[in-house]
Amino acid sequence: MNKPQTDNPLRHGRVTTPASRGAVAIDLGVLSGWQVDEMEGGKNFPALAAGPFPAPFQTDNPSVAPPADGHILSGGKTDARDCVNFTDEEMSKKLNRAFTWPLINVDAGQVFKVTWKYTAPHTTRGYRWLITKDGWDPKQRISRAQLEAQPFAEDFYPQVPYYSHAGELKAKVDHEVKLPANKKGRHVIVLMWIVANTGNAFYQAFDVDFQ
Repeated sequence: MNKPQTDNPLRHGRVTTPASRGAVAIDLGVLSGWQVDEMEGGKNFPALAAGPFPAPFQTDNPSVAPPADGHILSGGKTDARDCVNFTDEEMSKKLNRAFTWPLINVDAGQVFKVTWKYTAPHTTRGYRWLITKDGWDPKQRISRAQLEAQPFAEDFYPQVPYYSHAGELKAKVDHEVKLPANKKGRHVIVLMWIVANTGNAFYQAFDVDFQ
């Protein structure tokens, strides 16, 4: 007998605190936990093309195609998980009521802490953090043009090649980053858990309000 979809063995991991867009979608009943665990797409983002992971990590498995604009927050998934890419207006239509993505209050320059729950650990290269530009438009889906051109933080294990250090390249349960010091108001943060031995990263998104 086939296992039900909710016990899908391919799930991998998600942030449990603070609440990501995926967590909000779970609370709204529009996504299941396994779906948020599987928001994986090409790890070379914000690059557009599949191909080798940049030096000095080019011995890692090459990236598959990174997510297209408008589908970034779901890791490129365009099924039910596309809802995490929705604007407030799109989600309001889906829910048939007024909706705004809830905001996490933060301070510029603060340490932002996340806790992950992994259901299928991978050999981990590291983590990449991106954020929306000043003046971005919340009425538009997140695109590369809406994001700062460069990540505001990266946390990579230096060991290469990955297959000689697999025991050391472990996913981090508790992970933190210093937020940019020059942001104000509403922004979206994109966090990528980048895997060394596949072509993918797992995408998580957070709506924040810089006080």
